[in-house]
Amino acid sequence: MKKLFLRVLRWGAVLLLLLIIVLVARGIYVFRDRNPGYALDVKIDAAKSRAEPLPLRVGFGRVKINPDLSDPKRPVWVAGFSQHRAATAIHDDLWAVACVLDDGHARLGIVGLDAIGFFHDDVVAVRRACVAEWKLDYTIVCSMHNHSTPDLMGLWGPDILHSGVDKRYRQQVIAAAAKSLGDAVAALQPAGVAFHEIPTPPDGLVADTRKPIVFDADIRVMHFTRPADGATIGTITGWGNHPETPWGKNTEITADYCGVLRDTLERGFTHEGKTFSTGVGGIHLFINGAVGGLMTTHPSVTVHDPYLQQDYKEPSHDKSRAVGHQLAARVLPKLAETSPAPADIAPIGIRARTIEMPVDNKMFLAGSLLGLMDRGHSHWKKMRTEVAVVTIGDASIACVPGEIYPEIVNGGIEHPPGADFDIEPLEVPPLRELMPGRIKFVFGLANDELGYIIPKSEWDVKPPYLYNAKGHVYGEINSCGPETARILHAALAELCREVKPVVTASRN
Repeated sequence: MKKLFLRVLRWGAVLLLLLIIVLVARGIYVFRDRNPGYALDVKIDAAKSRAEPLPLRVGFGRVKINPDLSDPKRPVWVAGFSQHRAATAIHDDLWAVACVLDDGHARLGIVGLDAIGFFHDDVVAVRRACVAEWKLDYTIVCSMHNHSTPDLMGLWGPDILHSGVDKRYRQQVIAAAAKSLGDAVAALQPAGVAFHEIPTPPDGLVADTRKPIVFDADIRVMHFTRPADGATIGTITGWGNHPETPWGKNTEITADYCGVLRDTLERGFTHEGKTFSTGVGGIHLFINGAVGGLMTTHPSVTVHDPYLQQDYKEPSHDKSRAVGHQLAARVLPKLAETSPAPADIAPIGIRARTIEMPVDNKMFLAGSLLGLMDRGHSHWKKMRTEVAVVTIGDASIACVPGEIYPEIVNGGIEHPPGADFDIEPLEVPPLRELMPGRIKFVFGLANDELGYIIPKSEWDVKPPYLYNAKGHVYGEINSCGPETARILHAALAELCREVKPVVTASRN
């Protein structure tokens, strides 16, 4: 009996040792650096373009990225709300849309994806898929954070233990993003650009579901036109709101309000034989802004469609259409203005660098270990990510790798009772006070998706909870950790100090 016991004990020890070895090996594999040695440090000063001004050129391209729903044995898992949400149909098309700008000295690529999120490793893959002859100095890849698109992050599969990412679809999106850039390069042509900032009250459009109530509500637009005849080449619009209007029961693939805005700006809107608006043509690229907080067209929000004169409260595709029409009704009159005159000289300045982000979120680490979050780590409990600040004429762009809380961007960070850290706000001054130029875009989910970027003085996972809440508020469970906002704010502030704004009027 004693010998049997000892034999069982020995075999148990061996099995335990093997299990430990397997877990360690799994951890080493999962947390490996997928892009060893990758380090980006882009420094392009617009001063050269200012000293030797050359006409601006711009090109747009787009490639469809609809998933294949034809094989019932390979379901497409819809991202954004809960697991086990299989796509049943495609309501409207998804796209990778690209814009390439060339001022004669620097060439910038921008891609917008109708997608939930794109990890930094995937952005690197897009860059490596680009052809050297395209001569792109820097490329920005943004996702719309759309909650009715295929899972590209791994968190919304058939159940909590299995990824929802179809690797073939991920490669399809990577290839489409690269091709859209190539098409944009091939379409480069002389252009003028006008920038617009459109005040947009959030009432009836978007709700802030977490105090303090701060929005990234205003719409910002780049309008590129042909100098010869003023025809629209393309537009870029930035606005902050989660594309999740159809809400969690929807199983149809859709670009949400982003697609409605895109279609309406390009082609106008005709319904039942009646034309309600006329588009400006060209190709439209939408970029989401500061959506942390959580900025969303909540089911409690009633949205008025200015064209159909209908109100929509319950989540639906009609409600998405109403949001898109609200935005289009504000943007189209601005695009029709003759003033300000489009500038055909718009020097480009770029500062971008990779940084390391500590990962304190145990759920993120567990998700990586289980293979749900399929992304590399630069070191144990650290992710490689990226920040950038770009100037285009008298406009600037802050590229934020996640869902930043609007108070970090526009001001209004609080230190409320119940916060986990008894500190004054660290992420000050607001980013837009630091950014150069006249029109200041924030590109959210740019070149990565780190989750929520929460001011440290508002971090809340321990009781008592903020504003006397009964439980901790949503956000922290989908954040890398309490240091994320401080690190990103400091890095972006430094880049803002390093770029130099160039204000250039039209030569016409």
